[in-house]
Amino acid sequence: RAGTGMSDRVLASLHKRLQALAVKHMPLAAPPPRENRFGAPLELRRVHWVRPELVAEVTYLTWTKEGLLRAVVYQGLREDKSASQVRR
Repeated sequence: RAGTGMSDRVLASLHKRLQALAVKHMPLAAPPPRENRFGAPLELRRVHWVRPELVAEVTYLTWTKEGLLRAVVYQGLREDKSASQVRR
């Protein structure tokens, strides 16, 4: 949910790559938090799930108490890392 850092060209490229990774069911062991600090519920029926294969580098302000990132800026994809190497 990056709010900035993506040009139209980058956004179109990411969309194409993510479409190829689409799955019908959540590929996570545990669901994401259902509410955020504003009290707005996450509507899982509106989520588009993908296989976790791409690694994006982002900058951010801080982690929230719910374990989400605040003020996320997309920096680019990391082709040198696999999703299994990503750590918090």
